[in-house]
Amino acid sequence: MVEKDLSTKYVKFYKNDFGKKVLKRELEFVNLKLEDCKNILSIGCGPAFLEAKLQHIHPEKKIIGVDNSMEMLKQASKTVDLSCGDGQNLMFKDASIDCILYLTSLEFIDNYKRALEESWRVLRENGKILLLLLNPRSYYFREKYRNPGSYVRKNIKHTDAAKIKEAFSKYFLIIDEGYYLGILDNNVFDSNDPRLASLYFLEGVKHGE
Repeated sequence: MVEKDLSTKYVKFYKNDFGKKVLKRELEFVNLKLEDCKNILSIGCGPAFLEAKLQHIHPEKKIIGVDNSMEMLKQASKTVDLSCGDGQNLMFKDASIDCILYLTSLEFIDNYKRALEESWRVLRENGKILLLLLNPRSYYFREKYRNPGSYVRKNIKHTDAAKIKEAFSKYFLIIDEGYYLGILDNNVFDSNDPRLASLYFLEGVKHGE
């Protein structure tokens, strides 16, 4: 019942005007970064709203979504190839994926180091990975985290972006990093100011063997 309530709240967020603005900006960013990918694995996709829109834009791509919540997946579009699974134990062959996306999901996984190791395993040589984390330095994150009843406060496992970056760099060559998606008082705007940008991103490519 708790899981169903969480999925309902998640869906409701992306259905309201503010959530739609956030999704639009996230989609623009992901589309720009992953435009050269033939297949994309989104880990922790939830109801896969962004993935479905990306698939609509690029019907030639194969977009796969994995999430460990069946309730979330029930809300997802059937235009994306979806499966219930765990980012720490991916059911894909070695070097079988062009690109991997974590959209505010890695920080909610118990063992993020294991998830990054698995991502490295399934990525092909020179495959790309795009990691978007909630930015703990932002006003938006701090507001959510102060609320003891918020999804973020109840479920986030890791808030040290520096440690995540350190683990990320062991498996992937970082080619870009920064801040994105300004949010303040329910307004959504362009910003790379760490105080205003709700997301911190890392873009990398797979290291050699």
